[in-house]
Amino acid sequence: MTSPAPAPAPDGRAESEPALEELLGPGPEEADAAAKDSADAREPEAARGTRAVLRRHWRFVTVSAVLLLALGIGIGWAVFAPPSDAIALTAEQQERRALLEDESDFDPGTLRAVGQDDDSGAIVWLGTKGEGDLTCAVVDVDDATQSQCQRTSDFQNVGINVAVMRPGETVDEVTAVFTTINAYIVVATDGDPIASIQQWDSSSSILAQFVGDERTRAEELVAQGFEMNLSVVGYFRDEPVWMANRYGETVEPEACLIVDAAQLDAVCLPSTTAIEVGLSTFVSDDGSGSGPGSSLTLAFTASQTPYLTITEARAG
Repeated sequence: MTSPAPAPAPDGRAESEPALEELLGPGPEEADAAAKDSADAREPEAARGTRAVLRRHWRFVTVSAVLLLALGIGIGWAVFAPPSDAIALTAEQQERRALLEDESDFDPGTLRAVGQDDDSGAIVWLGTKGEGDLTCAVVDVDDATQSQCQRTSDFQNVGINVAVMRPGETVDEVTAVFTTINAYIVVATDGDPIASIQQWDSSSSILAQFVGDERTRAEELVAQGFEMNLSVVGYFRDEPVWMANRYGETVEPEACLIVDAAQLDAVCLPSTTAIEVGLSTFVSDDGSGSGPGSSLTLAFTASQTPYLTITEARAG
């Protein structure tokens, strides 16, 4: 006995025959909607929090990228160095590397050039000290040099930033021009360090901020070479106390403390040393250099903001 064939569906297909839509599956819009409904239905509270964190993270990355782009445009240019093995050193640069290795206690064989720029003449060196505990960068620009060290674990995360300032020409009695070369060294995703080298020129009317007797004194100090960061940090015996930077006998700029009321020579140290330990001088009441008097100390906050402390020393 033969069973009757099933009645055809209204559109002519047998009931067991799948529709074309069923064979192809849902369209993209229907699939996305279904997936979202399914994910929302089973997404635990912790997963929602995680996704929110990821959204905030990507928003931060986007903002950071925009800021970096704006920084590059504002400065004028930025050079990302080629891999270090692509930098061919001149004979003079090879001698410089050997000198740094010998005098700066770099771990043997670790110092290498990781970036250079022909326009500014900058070359960036990177190596380790203390059997790898510290990672240190050195930036050479002509005869000027500056260095900075980080714990290697910190360097892997945040990199190292080193800035070198070199004096330019004095345009007129109130305007001086100087050039800053900044190198930022980070670790790329492949593990190799790369250097971003940036340069900008600054015109500073360093004398325009002073008036009267202070203006006259500031002009004298500029003529003596104190033409960078000249400022009054306080007053002692009704006379200004000055801080300024100048280039001395070393390639690193000096930070100097000048106490007008003391009639003494400026107290100067290399800038990096001055930031670490401060600048101090003693002024005796009778000008003999001993006995009752006052100690003046210029120290720096963690953000390198200077502040003056005056302590009186009295007999008895």
